[in-house]
Amino acid sequence: MQFAEVILPLNLPRTLTYGIPVHWQGLLSPGMRVEVALGKNKIYSGIVLEIHNFHPGNYTVKPIRNIIDSYPIIQPQQLKFWQWIAYYYLSSLGEVMNAALPAHLKLMSESLLVWSDYMTEPPAGLEDDVYLVAEALHIRKRLTIAEVRQILDNRSTGKVINELLEKKIAIVTEVLEDRFRVKMESYVFLSPPYQDGKKMNDIFTELDKAPKQLNLLMAFFLLNQQNDRVRVTELLKTANCTRGHLNTLVKKGILQIESFASDRLPATAGNEQASFSLTDEQQEVLHQLKAAWQQHNVALLHGITGSGKTHIYIELIKEAISKEQQCLFLLPEIALTTQVVKRLRTYFGDELGVYHSRFSNNERVEIWNKVKEGKYKVVVGARSALWLPFLSLAYVFVDEEHDTSYKQFDPAPRFHARDASIYLASLYNAKVLLGSATPSLESITNARSGKYAYITLNQRYKGVARPEVHLIAANNVQAALSSVITVPLLEQINQTLHQGKQVILFQNKRGYTALLLCSNCGYIVHCNHCDVSLTYHKSTDKMHCHYCGTKSAVQKQCPQCGNNSMSARSFGTEKIEEDLKKIFPKAATSRMDWDSVRGKNSAATIIDHFAKGRIDILVGTQMIVKGLDFHNVGLVGILSADSLLGYPDFRVNERAYQLMEQVSGRAGRADGDGKVFIQAYNMNHPVLQWVKNHDFRTFYHSELQQRQQFAYPPFCRLIKITCRNRNEPKVKEGAKILAGLLHQVQPSIHIQGPAPALVSKVRNYYLEEIWIKLSPDAHTREAIKAQIVSAINKVLQSKGNSSLQFIIDVDPY
Repeated sequence: MQFAEVILPLNLPRTLTYGIPVHWQGLLSPGMRVEVALGKNKIYSGIVLEIHNFHPGNYTVKPIRNIIDSYPIIQPQQLKFWQWIAYYYLSSLGEVMNAALPAHLKLMSESLLVWSDYMTEPPAGLEDDVYLVAEALHIRKRLTIAEVRQILDNRSTGKVINELLEKKIAIVTEVLEDRFRVKMESYVFLSPPYQDGKKMNDIFTELDKAPKQLNLLMAFFLLNQQNDRVRVTELLKTANCTRGHLNTLVKKGILQIESFASDRLPATAGNEQASFSLTDEQQEVLHQLKAAWQQHNVALLHGITGSGKTHIYIELIKEAISKEQQCLFLLPEIALTTQVVKRLRTYFGDELGVYHSRFSNNERVEIWNKVKEGKYKVVVGARSALWLPFLSLAYVFVDEEHDTSYKQFDPAPRFHARDASIYLASLYNAKVLLGSATPSLESITNARSGKYAYITLNQRYKGVARPEVHLIAANNVQAALSSVITVPLLEQINQTLHQGKQVILFQNKRGYTALLLCSNCGYIVHCNHCDVSLTYHKSTDKMHCHYCGTKSAVQKQCPQCGNNSMSARSFGTEKIEEDLKKIFPKAATSRMDWDSVRGKNSAATIIDHFAKGRIDILVGTQMIVKGLDFHNVGLVGILSADSLLGYPDFRVNERAYQLMEQVSGRAGRADGDGKVFIQAYNMNHPVLQWVKNHDFRTFYHSELQQRQQFAYPPFCRLIKITCRNRNEPKVKEGAKILAGLLHQVQPSIHIQGPAPALVSKVRNYYLEEIWIKLSPDAHTREAIKAQIVSAINKVLQSKGNSSLQFIIDVDPY
């Protein structure tokens, strides 16, 4: 008998084996979805990983209930990629499947109430609520539990369902339903009898006294000349008529309506005239890249901000498309895709696809299918685009490769998209190009050691000068104007606006004020569920927790000492925006942060308005500084450099340098006439001097020396284990036991902790962390990973510890 290893979308420690019925043998392949049962009633769709002839000896094998797909929806390379992700990042294949597949390709059984064949109609004597559901069930023949709740408005759902079952009015069954729905579009056509020109006069005579219908028909003929298919929505809008007028013409047999499957992702033609010329330096870099890829599969392109790295990507994409191959273009932020996609569409039209979490579930399935069918030759997306079913990858571009957004922190798998992309590319024998103006220390160390090819691009496009960077003492403020923007920066903003140029101001905190503090006793308003202070948001007039999302009323009185003077400390983007609108009332000021871009197209709208000059001053968090290209920005301001440099993390200097250098790169990109002003209290911090002089080399050598001295990456690898539970003593004890076990099995490895996490309580869960430093040697590292998993299982199997949660994060940076 043949068996199939099936991946289920659950956190199971291994795949499950199911038997393949004889009549399906030979029809099933890895990558297909199958319907399988787990437990007594629950039905899932799983992905076939492997087909074999080995019967598992320790449990009874259930048969596959049904084959969902007639061909694999997952490529063989994807399955290998999933297995590597699960193995390297210590997650289950089910967790990988959950992350990789669009929601509408993951099918789970749903309980249905089905009308019983014993009944012809609802019996008499039923209570009102029961009769209401029974009547609906008689008409519809089946209802989901969610629909029953909707009918009852969540009243006594369980009681009503039990009575329906007891009286044998209904039965409960489990079904697996495909949630993907093809979008249907309605089109209008001229009925065949009237396609003969002789009958046209009869139509106009008939409609002479019905001007609205006549107007609708004339609009149809006009649109029909432009397109064979006329959309109902387009026709009604053009004719300014209602659906009733159209229905009347349909009833008269003059027009007819037909529905066809429609694309949710409208095609866009490329512009044949779109072109650019590479500079001599860019041509040389392209030549060096192609030569380097003869020996290395991965190349690091270290190009300063505004040097035209995207031009090189475009040339390579054109080459791949000419060979009918695909490319993947990764970006760290969804907000970045807007501008990059707009530029790339001019060259690649409907051969370009976009993929990220802001698309609907149905749209994601359509993108998935277009990639699998090869219709999309280049895909631009955030880290989730790695999961798509590519046919033949030629290149993977990881733009802004240093960015921390490439790391997935929650939920599992906690992978790093940059590192994962290199393994994915190897499965397709594709080349990887990592691009950044401020490369990560890991990547540049790999390049300097010869593991990656290393190529530099040291001039801005067409020789444009880099911006001047100025440091300002943050206490140089005039409270009557603003308590957060210094006088020199305000003067520069005023001067820049008078020159007809735009301003970008960066502050890495959203909200109005970061915390409220009692000036009498020092009490700080904290979240009841997390160990963090609450942030005041003026737009809602509430205190927000940025960890659990809790909102609460503003506290006017200190609950500790009763004092009425609660004062604001620190500031966020809302406060900056408010001050600017008061000081520069004639300037169009806008804000771009997580709160202002929650809508699907909000970020795209703000970026588009700023690019077109409709916004004079843009205030924002990190999302405004990463790779965006605006030609009229004359001034960039960084308002709180100290907050970037004071975070307790071994990478704080690296991240602060990268962020400030990236922000600086937004200024003067077209004409070189750009200025950057950085506000700070500690003016002598070395990072500020490196940013001021655009001195990456000194920064790199200094930081590398510090890392080597204290044995931090890239001179070691880190694994973070977080112990999590609602009971604080239990968390501390569980983490302590685990640390002891790890010391026993591997006395040579360096273990730090357990200790409370930086934020020691989130959503009422207490957190204890254990940090493990490992040798960069791959063989040793993988052996220790297996021992970590074994030690965790041992702790969980101990009496009283089953409720503990252990979260393993490999390379948590």
